[in-house]
Amino acid sequence: MDIVKLVKKSKKGNDIAFSTLIKNYEKDLYRVAIAITKNNEDALDCIQETILKAYTNIKNLRQEKYFKTWLIKILINQCNYTVEKNRKSSNCFNENIHNSYMDNSAEIEIKSIINNLEEELKILIILYYYEDMGISDISEILKIPKGTIKSRLSRARGKLKEMIDIN
Repeated sequence: MDIVKLVKKSKKGNDIAFSTLIKNYEKDLYRVAIAITKNNEDALDCIQETILKAYTNIKNLRQEKYFKTWLIKILINQCNYTVEKNRKSSNCFNENIHNSYMDNSAEIEIKSIINNLEEELKILIILYYYEDMGISDISEILKIPKGTIKSRLSRARGKLKEMIDIN
Protein backbone atom coordinates (compact mmCIF):
# COMPACT_ATOMS: atom_id res chain seq x y z
CA MET A 1 0.00 0.00 0.00
CA ASP A 2 1.53 3.29 -1.12
CA ILE A 3 0.67 5.95 1.45
CA VAL A 4 1.63 8.83 -0.86
CA LYS A 5 -0.78 7.62 -3.56
CA LEU A 6 -3.57 7.20 -1.01
CA VAL A 7 -2.97 10.70 0.33
CA LYS A 8 -3.03 12.17 -3.17
CA LYS A 9 -6.32 10.38 -3.87
CA SER A 10 -7.70 11.59 -0.54
CA LYS A 11 -6.76 15.18 -1.38
CA LYS A 12 -8.82 14.80 -4.56
CA GLY A 13 -11.85 13.73 -2.53
CA ASN A 14 -11.57 9.93 -2.64
CA ASP A 15 -13.27 8.85 0.60
CA ILE A 16 -12.23 5.21 0.24
CA ALA A 17 -8.56 6.21 0.06
CA PHE A 18 -8.96 8.38 3.16
CA SER A 19 -10.71 5.57 5.00
CA THR A 20 -7.90 3.19 4.06
CA LEU A 21 -5.33 5.66 5.41
CA ILE A 22 -7.14 5.99 8.72
CA LYS A 23 -7.59 2.23 9.00
CA ASN A 24 -3.85 1.85 8.46
CA TYR A 25 -3.06 4.09 11.45
CA GLU A 26 -5.92 3.34 13.85
CA LYS A 27 -3.82 1.41 16.39
CA ASP A 28 -1.13 4.10 16.30
CA LEU A 29 -3.76 6.76 16.95
CA TYR A 30 -5.22 4.79 19.82
CA ARG A 31 -1.85 4.20 21.52
CA VAL A 32 -0.97 7.89 21.40
CA ALA A 33 -4.43 9.06 22.48
CA ILE A 34 -4.73 6.65 25.40
CA ALA A 35 -1.24 7.54 26.62
CA ILE A 36 -2.12 11.23 26.74
CA THR A 37 -5.74 11.12 27.92
CA LYS A 38 -5.49 8.01 30.16
CA ASN A 39 -9.17 7.45 29.47
CA ASN A 40 -10.69 5.19 26.82
CA GLU A 41 -13.70 7.41 26.11
CA ASP A 42 -11.63 10.57 25.82
CA ALA A 43 -9.08 8.78 23.64
CA LEU A 44 -11.78 7.61 21.26
CA ASP A 45 -13.38 11.07 21.20
CA CYS A 46 -10.01 12.64 20.39
CA ILE A 47 -9.41 10.14 17.61
CA GLN A 48 -12.83 10.90 16.16
CA GLU A 49 -12.15 14.65 16.25
CA THR A 50 -8.73 14.09 14.72
CA ILE A 51 -10.17 12.09 11.85
CA LEU A 52 -12.77 14.77 11.20
CA LYS A 53 -10.14 17.54 11.24
CA ALA A 54 -7.82 15.52 9.01
CA TYR A 55 -10.65 14.81 6.56
CA THR A 56 -11.65 18.45 6.28
CA ASN A 57 -8.07 19.75 6.10
CA ILE A 58 -6.22 17.10 4.09
CA LYS A 59 -6.02 19.46 1.12
CA ASN A 60 -3.77 21.69 3.26
CA LEU A 61 -1.18 18.92 3.74
CA ARG A 62 1.83 20.04 1.72
CA GLN A 63 3.91 16.87 1.62
CA GLU A 64 2.02 13.61 1.28
CA LYS A 65 4.85 11.54 2.74
CA TYR A 66 4.33 13.24 6.12
CA PHE A 67 0.69 12.20 6.46
CA LYS A 68 1.29 10.12 9.62
CA THR A 69 3.31 12.91 11.25
CA TRP A 70 0.61 15.42 10.37
CA LEU A 71 -2.15 13.12 11.66
CA ILE A 72 -0.35 12.44 14.96
CA LYS A 73 0.26 16.17 15.43
CA ILE A 74 -3.47 16.86 15.06
CA LEU A 75 -4.18 14.05 17.54
CA ILE A 76 -1.69 15.33 20.13
CA ASN A 77 -3.17 18.82 19.94
CA GLN A 78 -6.70 17.41 20.30
CA CYS A 79 -5.68 15.22 23.25
CA ASN A 80 -3.91 18.09 24.99
CA TYR A 81 -7.01 20.26 24.53
CA THR A 82 -9.23 17.52 25.96
CA VAL A 83 -6.93 16.88 28.92
CA GLU A 84 -6.82 20.58 29.75
CA LYS A 85 -10.59 20.88 29.42
CA ASN A 86 -11.10 17.89 31.72
CA ARG A 87 -8.53 19.16 34.20
CA LYS A 88 -10.43 22.42 34.51
CA SER A 89 -13.81 20.73 34.94
CA SER A 90 -12.83 17.86 37.21
CA ASN A 91 -10.31 16.97 39.86
CA CYS A 92 -10.71 13.25 39.22
CA PHE A 93 -8.13 12.65 36.53
CA ASN A 94 -6.19 9.58 37.60
CA GLU A 95 -7.77 6.77 35.64
CA ASN A 96 -5.61 3.89 34.49
CA ILE A 97 -4.83 3.19 30.85
CA HIS A 98 -7.25 0.78 29.19
CA ASN A 99 -5.11 -2.20 28.26
CA SER A 100 -7.02 -3.52 25.23
CA TYR A 101 -3.89 -3.94 23.09
CA MET A 102 -1.81 -5.57 25.79
CA ASP A 103 -1.44 -9.29 25.69
CA ASN A 104 0.90 -10.28 28.53
CA SER A 105 1.85 -9.26 32.04
CA ALA A 106 5.36 -8.02 31.15
CA GLU A 107 3.95 -5.63 28.58
CA ILE A 108 1.33 -4.48 31.07
CA GLU A 109 4.07 -3.79 33.62
CA ILE A 110 6.20 -1.87 31.10
CA LYS A 111 3.25 0.25 29.97
CA SER A 112 2.37 0.92 33.59
CA ILE A 113 5.93 2.10 34.24
CA ILE A 114 5.86 4.29 31.12
CA ASN A 115 2.53 5.72 32.29
CA ASN A 116 4.26 6.89 35.50
CA LEU A 117 6.73 9.06 33.60
CA GLU A 118 6.28 12.81 33.39
CA GLU A 119 4.02 13.77 30.46
CA GLU A 120 6.83 15.34 28.41
CA LEU A 121 8.92 12.17 28.68
CA LYS A 122 6.06 9.73 28.25
CA ILE A 123 4.94 11.16 24.90
CA LEU A 124 8.52 10.98 23.60
CA ILE A 125 8.84 7.31 24.55
CA ILE A 126 5.52 6.51 22.89
CA LEU A 127 6.28 8.38 19.69
CA TYR A 128 9.87 7.09 19.43
CA TYR A 129 9.46 3.45 20.45
CA TYR A 130 5.82 2.58 19.83
CA GLU A 131 5.17 4.74 16.78
CA ASP A 132 8.69 4.34 15.31
CA MET A 133 8.96 8.06 14.66
CA GLY A 134 12.36 9.64 14.15
CA ILE A 135 13.86 12.49 16.15
CA SER A 136 13.15 14.92 13.28
CA ASP A 137 9.47 13.98 13.06
CA ILE A 138 9.01 14.21 16.83
CA SER A 139 10.77 17.55 16.82
CA GLU A 140 8.43 18.83 14.13
CA ILE A 141 5.28 17.53 15.84
CA LEU A 142 6.11 18.84 19.30
CA LYS A 143 7.93 21.96 18.08
CA ILE A 144 10.94 21.15 20.26
CA PRO A 145 14.57 21.25 19.04
CA LYS A 146 16.14 17.92 18.06
CA GLY A 147 18.80 18.23 20.76
CA THR A 148 16.12 18.64 23.41
CA ILE A 149 14.31 15.55 22.09
CA LYS A 150 17.54 13.53 22.32
CA SER A 151 18.32 14.68 25.86
CA ARG A 152 14.76 14.06 27.06
CA LEU A 153 14.77 10.59 25.50
CA SER A 154 18.02 9.87 27.32
CA ARG A 155 16.54 11.12 30.60
CA ALA A 156 13.37 9.06 30.00
CA ARG A 157 15.45 5.92 29.37
CA GLY A 158 17.34 6.53 32.61
CA LYS A 159 14.14 6.96 34.59
CA LEU A 160 12.63 3.84 33.00
CA LYS A 161 15.73 1.85 33.93
CA GLU A 162 15.49 3.08 37.53
CA MET A 163 11.78 2.23 37.70
CA ILE A 164 12.33 -1.23 36.21
CA ASP A 165 15.20 -1.95 38.61
CA ILE A 166 12.95 -1.01 41.56
CA ASN A 167 10.21 -3.40 40.42
